[in-house]
Amino acid sequence: MLAVVPTARAQVVEVPHAPPQDRVSVADLVARGAPEAPEITFAPDLWLARVRGNTTYGGPTFTVDSQLGLTNYEATLNGELSVAWGGFYRVMATGWFFSTAATTTATQAGAFGGATINLGDQSSSQFNAAGAGGEFDVTLFQPFADQQFPWAARVPNEKNTADDGGYKTDLRIKAIGALRWYSASLAVTDLTNTTSGSWSMGALMPGLGGGVELDIDLLGKAPWIDSISFEASGGIGSNFAYEQYYLFIRASLNVNLTPTVAASFGYRLEDFKLGNGSAVFDGGVEGLFIGAVIKF
Repeated sequence: MLAVVPTARAQVVEVPHAPPQDRVSVADLVARGAPEAPEITFAPDLWLARVRGNTTYGGPTFTVDSQLGLTNYEATLNGELSVAWGGFYRVMATGWFFSTAATTTATQAGAFGGATINLGDQSSSQFNAAGAGGEFDVTLFQPFADQQFPWAARVPNEKNTADDGGYKTDLRIKAIGALRWYSASLAVTDLTNTTSGSWSMGALMPGLGGGVELDIDLLGKAPWIDSISFEASGGIGSNFAYEQYYLFIRASLNVNLTPTVAASFGYRLEDFKLGNGSAVFDGGVEGLFIGAVIKF
């Protein structure tokens, strides 16, 4: 007789699924200021600039723009290359070269080096200036971010999270340490009596400053625009020789057409005083600029 042995019924045990993990892309990390992806930025621009200031060289003070006739706005190239990391830190290198010339009728008499200038004489002037240097920026306060201070813990701010993973609004308040080199030269010739004089000077100076940056996300809200940003910064410095100093101010509006390309419009002033005992220049180069901001 055959015996029937019951087989064990297979039991299915359901294991609860782990909660889905949020996926964070590298682009999101960059947008949120995370340290995983250092960002390189190149910002070339065309600076429509002019010189203003005063100079002496063994004689009376001449105003370079009105009395020497150097009133032209000149197309000047300026470039900035920066690397940002950690969401709070950035180093930047910048450089520019400016040149202008003019012929005018003298309204100020006196000596300029070897030039003897008389009222009513025809005189020609050539002015050149250049600047270069580096900056180290630290964002001290970022009130709408996940991490408001460099030393603070990261606390997600979901109300300020945009669709692309960045911030809807991001405000940064920065401290700046700078090292700048300035050089300038001026040659003046009295065309009536064929006398001339010239000086050339340069100085390297450290300095301190600050800045503010406001970014507003517009993705899906404005055609062809990803976001806009406002930036303003300034600083002063000196090497405490011959009363030399510098002051820089820049402000810009950046219209980001994509997350990596922006059109830039703004104003820049590079003001400085150079001296070597016999010659002094106290003035600067300033004007509006238009350019691009490219991120890699």
